[in-house]
Amino acid sequence: MRRLFSALAPSIAAGRNLLMGGFLNAAGLGFAIYVGVILLPGIRGTPAMLQSVRAGDISIGEASGGGLVIAVPVMLLGLLVFARHGAMTVLTHFRAALMFLWAFTCLVLVLTVPFGDHPDAFSQLAQYLVTLGGFVLCMCFWQAPARDVDDALAMAFAAIAAGLIVAAVVQGFHDYRWVGLIHPNHYARYAYIALVLHSILTRRVSLLVFLPCFAASYIVSARTVMIGIVVFYLGYLCCTARGIPIGRKARNAILRLLAGVLIALPVICAVVLRFIDSERLLERLTNDLAVFDTERGVFSGFTGRSESWNAFFDSMDQFVFYGYGFRSSRYNMHTVHSGILSYFMDFGLLLGGLLLTVIVLRTVYLIWSGLKLPDQRSLICGLALASTLLIQCFEPDNFNIGFIGAFFFMMILGYARPPLHRAAVRKLVWRATDPVPPTVTPALSGSARDNAGPMRPYRNPQRRQFSISESTKVS
Repeated sequence: MRRLFSALAPSIAAGRNLLMGGFLNAAGLGFAIYVGVILLPGIRGTPAMLQSVRAGDISIGEASGGGLVIAVPVMLLGLLVFARHGAMTVLTHFRAALMFLWAFTCLVLVLTVPFGDHPDAFSQLAQYLVTLGGFVLCMCFWQAPARDVDDALAMAFAAIAAGLIVAAVVQGFHDYRWVGLIHPNHYARYAYIALVLHSILTRRVSLLVFLPCFAASYIVSARTVMIGIVVFYLGYLCCTARGIPIGRKARNAILRLLAGVLIALPVICAVVLRFIDSERLLERLTNDLAVFDTERGVFSGFTGRSESWNAFFDSMDQFVFYGYGFRSSRYNMHTVHSGILSYFMDFGLLLGGLLLTVIVLRTVYLIWSGLKLPDQRSLICGLALASTLLIQCFEPDNFNIGFIGAFFFMMILGYARPPLHRAAVRKLVWRATDPVPPTVTPALSGSARDNAGPMRPYRNPQRRQFSISESTKVS
């Protein structure tokens, strides 16, 4: 029971802070409105609208009523107001990152615009600049005071969790896995983002949040997101596992526990299988996950994704070297259903490879710094980036400010520890240096101590000298 209370304590503290005025947060309100406006049309969607969307008569954007026109500006405005806390910190302490963004933008303008095949270069350039500005605001977001950052993260998590619960209660799960007008893969990505945000907020991956998020992705049969959630949780367990105890008693206790588990597990499985039809259970699992389905199974080419990936290799000798421009898939320039390959399709082989390399190096650095310092928030952000890159191998969104999963990927990518103040740096330096050992003065005898009188403080005991009168008294 004590462990349960300790696990719930960070979440309870975050909720208490919101009730005590933490909800009056510019970034938090922007996140809540952003998530609510995007999810509300999907929750209110009717089965007839869903049939029209699946038949291709209308698009998701038309069915949602253009909510992104309201959601994105409100969210950016909230981040802009919130950036007053960390804008100067970013300008003074993160000049290298800003210089890289400036150089990369110049290369995008030089290489992709003149040489790339763009259907609407100005629109793509405007989207790129808006996304770049949003990423800079995400960098400023993390430099705000810790209490304000936690309140904003709590607001975002509460908005996503409430949206997912309301969608499941109101719409339910259809036979073809849609939740209202929310695509099943998007619903699972939202559950994954909720898990990541809660983990960053509480600085630990809670099993009580992992289980419902994994169950939500299982219900909609989003296998890629399920793998990403499991990798994220197992990576956290591996990185935070304690070492093998040195004592013999502790090692023997662990060995006895491991032996008991290995002996009891087959017995438990045998007892459970006597009351459960194992063939029906395996059939249910394969049907839910569509393992052998002709359209979504293991022999379907990753649900047709392998055919879309061939577009990358077919276009490599044409325009892939320079790229098709930012978010070129929106203009039907290609149908590559992979976020990793979209880096190359949008920015070209040179710039796309450079951007992907920087993201991978940033992921490795966050995990390394989280283990080295240790810093739980850095570790969780690094693990979230690694699992998101795994998901992006099969999902198309990487930098898309209008998609909840892609936007929070950008926000996590912009994470950096706030720089320490001078007083904190001096404190760390003082702790790191070895203190000067105190000098030991010889003890006086009883008669000499009585005649010497009270001891007077000296700044440097090594320079203490007895006067002639004191020496004569001692003698």
